[in-house]
Formats: sequence, C-alpha cells, structure tokens
Amino acid sequence: MIAQLRLLLLVAFRSLWAHRVKSGIVGSILFFGTLLLVAGTSLLDSVSASMERSITGSLTGQIQVYDKNARDDLALFGGMSMGSTDLGEMPEFAKVEKELTAIEGVKAVVPMGVVNAMVMSGNELDLMLDRLRTAHRSGDREGLAQTKAQILGVAANIKEELGYRQAITSDKAKAAEEAAALEDVLSEAFWARLDTDPDGLLAFLDTRLAPLATDGRMYYLRLAGTDLGQFMEVFDRARIVEGTAIPQGKRGVLISHRTYEKLLKNKVAREFDAIKKARDEEGRLIATDNLLADQVARNARQYQRLLFQLDPGPARELTTRLQRYLGSQEADLGKLLQSFLALDDQSFDERYDWFYKEIGPHIRLHDLTVGDVITLRGFTQSGYLKSVNVRVYGTYEFTGLEKADIGTAINLTDLVTFRELYGKMTDAQRAELADIRTSVGVKEVSRESAEDALFGGGAAEAPVTEAVATGFDEFAGVEIARYADGPVLDERTYNAEEMRSGLALNAAVVLDDPTTMPAVKTLIEGQADKLGIQAVDWVSAAGMLGQLMVVVRIVLYVAVSIIFLVALVIINNTMVMATMDRIGEIGTMRAIGAQRSFVMGMFLLETLALGIVAGGAGAAAGVGLIEYLNRVGLPATGADIMVLIFSGPRLYPTWGLSNVGLGLGIIVLVSLIATFYPALLAARVSPRVALSGKE
Repeated sequence: MIAQLRLLLLVAFRSLWAHRVKSGIVGSILFFGTLLLVAGTSLLDSVSASMERSITGSLTGQIQVYDKNARDDLALFGGMSMGSTDLGEMPEFAKVEKELTAIEGVKAVVPMGVVNAMVMSGNELDLMLDRLRTAHRSGDREGLAQTKAQILGVAANIKEELGYRQAITSDKAKAAEEAAALEDVLSEAFWARLDTDPDGLLAFLDTRLAPLATDGRMYYLRLAGTDLGQFMEVFDRARIVEGTAIPQGKRGVLISHRTYEKLLKNKVAREFDAIKKARDEEGRLIATDNLLADQVARNARQYQRLLFQLDPGPARELTTRLQRYLGSQEADLGKLLQSFLALDDQSFDERYDWFYKEIGPHIRLHDLTVGDVITLRGFTQSGYLKSVNVRVYGTYEFTGLEKADIGTAINLTDLVTFRELYGKMTDAQRAELADIRTSVGVKEVSRESAEDALFGGGAAEAPVTEAVATGFDEFAGVEIARYADGPVLDERTYNAEEMRSGLALNAAVVLDDPTTMPAVKTLIEGQADKLGIQAVDWVSAAGMLGQLMVVVRIVLYVAVSIIFLVALVIINNTMVMATMDRIGEIGTMRAIGAQRSFVMGMFLLETLALGIVAGGAGAAAGVGLIEYLNRVGLPATGADIMVLIFSGPRLYPTWGLSNVGLGLGIIVLVSLIATFYPALLAARVSPRVALSGKE
C-alpha cells in the first residue's frame, strides 16, 4: 500500500508538471478563491466584532430584557414601526435587578426607558426684548439705541412678510390690525414713549409685535432615561464632551454632542462647519462645485442671524474689528457681516478660524446651551401633555462613534424625569393629587346621577348674588417676574432607592465575558415567567442596526456562495477538458495494469495537491492583505453609518486560524467535488478505446 501510494504521488505530480498550463489555470482560480474567502471572512468577523463593540458598549449591553407581554419588539436604534412602540412595563425594576445580578457572569443591570420629548427655543426677537429691558433698567442709552435699531430691522422684515400674508388671508380685519401695530412700532412717536411709559412700550412689544415674529424652533429629542451614574460607569465608551455629568440625585439632561452640533447650532456656524467638511474631507472646492458655491452664497444671506444676537457693546467692537480685518470704511455692521461671509477657497480657512475666535464668543452658538434650564414636553401613555423643567448639564458622545448619526441620536436623562414624561406617577404625586381632590371637594359621580350633579336637578336654586364688575385678569395671582428669565428649574431631588424601585421599560444586561452571552441568556429565559420578562440578544435589541448586521452577513454569504459555484463550474470544465486531452495517457496506464481506482485516485490526488499548494498560497496572501489593512486601517468613507459599523473612523481588521481553515477547507472541498466527475469519466475509459484514439 505504501509503494502504491508512493507511485500514485509520483504520477500525480508528474502529471501536474506535464500539464502545467492547465494546472496553472486551475491553481490561479483556487489561489484567488482562497484569498477572497480568507480576507472576506476576516473582514466580516472584524465588522461583526466592531459593530458589537459599538452597540453593546453604547446602549444595549449584551442582552436586553423587557416586558414579556410587550406588543412591539424592542428596537433601541429604531425599528420598522413609524409610531411610538409599546414595550410594556417592568413596574418594579429592583426585583428584576436583584434576580438577574444573582446570575453568574452578569456584571450589571442598567434600567432604561425611551421617550420622545419636545423643547422650544426662543427667537431673535425674544432675545432683543430681553436686551431692551436690561438696557432700560441699567440706564444704558447706547444699548437702548442699538437694540432699538435691531428691533426696527426685525419689524421691517415682518412688515414685508405681512404684505405677502395679507394677499392670501381671509381675515382682513386681523391683517389690518397687525399692519397697524407694525406701523406704530416703526414710528418715532412710539419710541418716544420709552422715556415716558417704558412699561407700556415693552408690554406692547411683548403682546403685539412678538406674536407676529416667527416662533422659536421646536426640537424633538429622543430621551433615554437611566441611572446616569451607572450608565457612564458601565458603558465606558460614553464620555462628557462639554459641561459636566449630572450630579447624583439631581434631575437633568445630557444632549448628544452630535445633536448639539448638527441640530441645535446657529445656522451660520452650522453652514460654516458643513462647508469645511466638504472641503477638508470630501475634497470639494467652492470655485468648481456649484452646490458648495450656492451654500456659501446662502450663508452670506443669513447674516442677520448673527447681527440680531449681538449685544450693543460687542456689536461696536465687532464693527471696528471687521473694518480693520476687511480693510473697509463701511459703518453698517450688517453689510460688514455680509462681506465677511462672502468668502472663497483662498480666504475660507482664515475666516473660519476668525469667525469662531472673534464672532462666536459674542453670539448664542447653540439654541440650547449647556447650563440652560429647558422645558421638556412629552405626551404620556394616557395621551396628555406633561412638562418638566430641567437643566442641560452637558453634552456627551461615544468614543469612536462621534460621526455616526444613528448611533448618537439618543439623549440621556435621569430615570425619574423619564417617568414623569412617560406619565408614571410616584407615591408622593399620588398623595399630592389626593390632597388636591379633597381640598376642592371632588366627588365621584355615577353616569345616572351626572346630569343632576352638574345641573342641579330638582334641588332648590341657589341664591343669586350680584357680581362685582372687577374684570378678568388671566395672570391674577401669578408671579410674572418669577418667569421673566425663563422656565423655573425643577429642584426636586431623588435618592437611589426611589430611582431603582420604580418603573423601567427595559434594562441592559452587561456581562463580565461577552462570549458567555448565549448561556446567560438561557439562564435569564429560565426566570422569564417568574419575572414577567423576555430576553433578546444585542442584535435583536439594536433594531435597524441589528438588521443591518444580518444584511451584511447575508451579502457576504451570498458572495461566498457565488465564489463557490463559479469555482466549481470553472474547475469542473477545466478538468473535463484536461481528461479528454489525456485519453491516450489513461488508456496506456490501464493497458499496463492500472486499476480504475488508481486512475480515479490519481486525478483526485492531483487536485488535492493543487488545492493545498494554491489554496495555501491564497490563504497566505489573504492573511498578508488583512495584516496590511490592520496596519493602515480601512477608512469609513461614504455614509456616516460606516463609522458605526467600523466602530470608529477606521476599521483595523484581524484574522484568525478559523478564517484560514475555513477558506482553505472550502476551496479544497470545492476543487475535489469539481474533479470527481472528470475523474469518474477517466476511470471508466476502456484501454482498447483509449489506445485506438477514440473518445
């Protein structure tokens, strides 16, 4: 047997060398096929590991648990549902946490709940009126004159817009009343009242002019309520960018830094940033890119967004500095700003830096600023509107995901604030509501007696007392001065027990060893009925991002299958042709005593040897390619979603023995399968037919 095997090997290698052209063709196919398989599976595993780090290290943990009776699937990064999702409730999170943390391998259980909230920002006119009040109180005559000029500019713009509205409105009387109010504001007689009746003038501006201005912008924020201290500790990719973390026991909001820069930023500054990104990262030029040139021109027309935010003192200083910078004698700050914003490729970088150094500090760069007290408004599960005043303590981001929109679309708040916006009342709130009901004499009324209770029924009529004509004051009893500078901060605090003993919609289960996820998930599912929960892995909990990971895998598997089939067909055809060309050789071998099994084994051994040699070289090349990419990195170009997929601006792929073994094994298996039929044909060749030269 050893001698026969030795002979078989000698004949096989001789045949490979004798037919080296065809061997080279088949070998090249096996080489590139193995290279693609090793590199492709390595990239897939690296992308999968990167996405897992991005998602589990930012929000989901390795496992998510939520109500077993939930109507919708959990999708923390967005799902297919266009409306709000119903995840049910975990009414006593502390109980769930106690049971899950007792499971071996569980590092932490982080409570969560996601709710959508609205927040309004003031407009430029609101800021001007505040400055006018301040200048009047302090006796700043120059500040009054400067602010008056700004308000007149806004009023002139409103008058122009009002002209268009008057042409299409059906309420002509109201339009005429608004026009008269504008004419009054634009007259000198009106502003003469600033000395004689300042309170009446300010009241007129507040009640008659301000309603005509464009409302402040409304923002929709996706808020994740959680234990913020535990969240920042467990999800170590999270870091504070500006401001501070929310103090323990305090209520507040951390805004996603990506949202802060792309949604809440002053439009002129935001356009500046977009132009810089287009030039620096995309290689576009203002001179040759029409869209970029239009963006620059459009930004120059937005100069009033800067002008109307400048206080009198900074406005004077900026006028002087712009005159010096532009070499202009123009005294109109608006025209100077327009000229400054009308830039080109040569001046862009310098003016970009000058803008943030000289103009940025004197304007409100963001509609919601770190340190502001804002009013969050959300619709509760019962459908009514709930408002909570909290402080913006800072902005945060996840390291490596700074440019990924979908990965940074969630803002953070404390769990107590989330519960209020969600509509869950605490015991203290229930007691307060009961006291109110008692103090006002609320009574339960049945449907049958409702009419009598509301309209008196047959009861004696109450004596009518003469009403005193005192008029109606909708603000009676309200300390208006208390709200003059914005919403009042909700100063209520909470303790750890209050936070963790209440409601949570879902919870992230973070493990000591992520590879134990399937085993831990099985253990959690064993307690699901007792706790009233269900458990899903991070892929399912991620929603669209998890689905994206599945799609990436399917695409690569399809690509591997195509490589498999193409290699199978090409190798099969090549080997069939090679077999036909070797009919005479096969016949001679059969004539001198070679058995069919020997001929078939020879063909299979030839392919096996070729597959090992060429596949090994292809595997080595694939490993070399991955090593090179690991050193230089694969850039996350194109859509920002690639940053999330790569867990940063670059992917540094790695390879493992499993990738090499899988690639080499598949390619050898494909080559042997493709060779089996031609080998079977060769083994069936009759010596007489072969030696006669017939096929």
